[in-house]
Amino acid sequence: MTLTINPARLDNLQPDAGACGWVGFSGGLDSTVLLHWLRQARPAWPLKAVHVNHGLSPNADQWQQQCEQFCRELGVELHVVKVALDTAAGNLEALARDARYEAFTQVLNEGDVLLLAQHQDDQAETVLYRLLRGAGARGLAAMATERPLGAARLYRPLLEVSRAELEAYAKEHALSWVDDESNTDVRFDRNYLRHRVMPALRERWPAAARSLADSAELNRSNDTLLSEYAAADLQALAEQTVAMGFCLPVAALGAMSAPRRHNLLRYWLELRFNQLPTRKALAEIDSQLVQSEGHGAEVIAGPVSLQRFNQKLYALHLPLQWQPEQSQPAIEWGDTAQPLMLPGGDALTLTPVTGAGIALKWLSAGLQVQWRVGGERCQPAGRVHSQSLKKLLQEYQIPTWLRPRVPLLYINGELAAVADYWVCQRFAATDGEPGRECCWQWSAEKL
Repeated sequence: MTLTINPARLDNLQPDAGACGWVGFSGGLDSTVLLHWLRQARPAWPLKAVHVNHGLSPNADQWQQQCEQFCRELGVELHVVKVALDTAAGNLEALARDARYEAFTQVLNEGDVLLLAQHQDDQAETVLYRLLRGAGARGLAAMATERPLGAARLYRPLLEVSRAELEAYAKEHALSWVDDESNTDVRFDRNYLRHRVMPALRERWPAAARSLADSAELNRSNDTLLSEYAAADLQALAEQTVAMGFCLPVAALGAMSAPRRHNLLRYWLELRFNQLPTRKALAEIDSQLVQSEGHGAEVIAGPVSLQRFNQKLYALHLPLQWQPEQSQPAIEWGDTAQPLMLPGGDALTLTPVTGAGIALKWLSAGLQVQWRVGGERCQPAGRVHSQSLKKLLQEYQIPTWLRPRVPLLYINGELAAVADYWVCQRFAATDGEPGRECCWQWSAEKL
């Protein structure tokens, strides 16, 4: 017999020219059947296998030897990657999975295809597992048939094939495989679903696995549709790129229904920060930032800080939010022809201009860069009176979290310019006079 796999899907698995097809080969039933079937179905393919030895079982080395023997018989090159797991570090299932994918990326090259042997029953278990954890459409879509994996591609060609079909194939071809004793340990969530829950479901509903796998496909379609709606909403809201992140207009967000707003925010934060916010975080964004003025409020979602200012919702990279210490030392900027790197990853540059910026005649002694300590005053060029720096920053609508970070340029101990916002009257170049215009480059621009 052969496996009931769509021929078009098999053709899609063809690696790029000069690339290779890899099978993630544990030595168990599923990957043994997949490797054997691929060798028979596509004998001309450049096919290799990768075995990850987790070292968790006393039989691990014996299983590795069985894998090596089977690959020799098939004429398939096998790469073995040994990993060491800290069994006391937490969820062992998750640790082992992460270690496998790390091992896979070690052997894969650009254009390669990695084939994994998860099947229809595995997909059904994944749907149940995620349903019990309260997943939405994205989670209930379960395992994707294909997705990028670094510069390579990952395929799961057996998601429409049942375990019973794999067992029948193995029996017909007299295949032997590894039986991992941990697969029967119902202390692990997936094993509990496999050995306790799924048999009970099949007894009542024989097609339960197929139905759950079909549900995964429907949820994948729904998730795609939701992403398309979110992309259209994001474009309509005219997102802006700002220092350390991005922002959206609060009024437009508040006018949306909560489900539509949450769909947009999930899409936005994943797109810009690779971070999916929790339901709790979305509720806090609603209550603290969208439905109220949000004065001083901040919602943290992984590496993202969400804050409200001037009727906009800001999403900022937390690792980039450097703040100067109270005793932050001044920095001498002697050679103003060269950029000046600042703490936190920002940079200052001076560009030659005429009739604008700091008058060139003032720069012979260089500049000093400092940060706010309180009480600073400045008379911006063109104004009659000086004002406190605090009021000027408010007037210029500088976001509250950015104000402590604004670099202040001093000449001979006197404030000459505030970043690239304005130059103080005494130091400003007059019409026709050569000057130097400051540019403050955010660290976010280097992402």
